[in-house]
Amino acid sequence: MSKGRTAEQVYDQLSTEGLYEEANLDKDEVKKVLTMTQEDYQFGKGLRKLTNPSWRVIFNIHYDVFRELCEQLMRFEHQKISNHQGLFAFIVLNFEELGLDWNFLENIRTIRNKNKYQGLDISKLMWRSVELQFDIYISAIEKEIKEKNS
Repeated sequence: MSKGRTAEQVYDQLSTEGLYEEANLDKDEVKKVLTMTQEDYQFGKGLRKLTNPSWRVIFNIHYDVFRELCEQLMRFEHQKISNHQGLFAFIVLNFEELGLDWNFLENIRTIRNKNKYQGLDISKLMWRSVELQFDIYISAIEKEIKEKNS
């Protein structure tokens, strides 16, 4: 995927390629996954307080929590996709009221991919540049899921 594409361009291309799939909505499953992601998130927040933490591990825990929450939110539209860029594009376009910043989502996805596939380490400075927005977005999506799942 080339850089600099909009959420709409990503969504349109992946839709054309048939990568968005129909998914069942099981509210009990959503509740279970939400509980696990909340536990992971609290664990990740605890790691931030260590004297000399691994910022890479902290970043990846938060990224995975955020991605998993987005996947659960997508279920309410009876859709799923394994492509992270496509997942984020779907969430940005279908949940506009959340006001998620596409550029931020592309930034964290790129950081994660460079770490996973190119061995780029994640520094304290890199973590600090995304920490607050991660917390805000995780909280917003958690709240949205709880409202939809009640």
